[in-house]
Amino acid sequence: MSCDDIKIYVSVDFEGGACLVGEPEQTLTASKQYEFARKVMTGEANAAARGAYDAGCSEVVIRDAHGAGLNLLYDELDERVKVVLGVPAPRRFPGLDESFSGVFLIGYHPMAGAEGGVLSHTYSSKAVQNMWLNGRRIGEIGFDAALCGSLGVPVIMVSSCEAGVKEAHDFLGEIETVATKIGYSRNCAMSLTPSAARQRIRSAAKRAVETVDGSEPYVVPGPYELKREFKYESQAARARPPFTRVDPRTVAGRSENLFDLI
Repeated sequence: MSCDDIKIYVSVDFEGGACLVGEPEQTLTASKQYEFARKVMTGEANAAARGAYDAGCSEVVIRDAHGAGLNLLYDELDERVKVVLGVPAPRRFPGLDESFSGVFLIGYHPMAGAEGGVLSHTYSSKAVQNMWLNGRRIGEIGFDAALCGSLGVPVIMVSSCEAGVKEAHDFLGEIETVATKIGYSRNCAMSLTPSAARQRIRSAAKRAVETVDGSEPYVVPGPYELKREFKYESQAARARPPFTRVDPRTVAGRSENLFDLI
């Protein structure tokens, strides 16, 4: 594959960024760090995109994937990128298809309950306790990689805290990763500075694109069963097809299409 053919999709969450720890029992968006987080993650998104361009990438699409998708400072993004923002989207990873060579997961976080996981949660910090895909406990890193894999596109780089990087390797093997911080608790960490994190992300992104020809998608064979354990019984009581309630706090859904379950 020539560099002119390489398109990269960059999914940008927030909790895995440098110096972002939030406040106990609050979402990062509701914390005192949110405006700072917008600046940090715009910088990390730019670093990932510029690393891809350094390697000769032909096109970069950035998805604002945190919360309602209205977080990045768009007028500060590299002018060469395209941006996907806002909700509701037709599905997770709108615009991603087999024409893309790889996906970066930037600023991601470990699954709920991960030891040393900074701002760890699984899609909803207020609602979800655990998720299992085809019997394996999974969080956003693994599940999003499986969604990309179902489209034939590999995740080739992840940035997160140290616990999130370990989770990425557990699911995806030896891909490029950047650990932005080491968690002492869910809301306390020793972190790289934002500028140091940007430098490492840019370098890792360049390496990921340069070796993309050897990358394989993370594919979970179907049919799919997703079990979701909620924090409260009232949340499980709201189950709708394809999900049914299997115990007071747990629901299960089955489908041939993984996107139906998220």
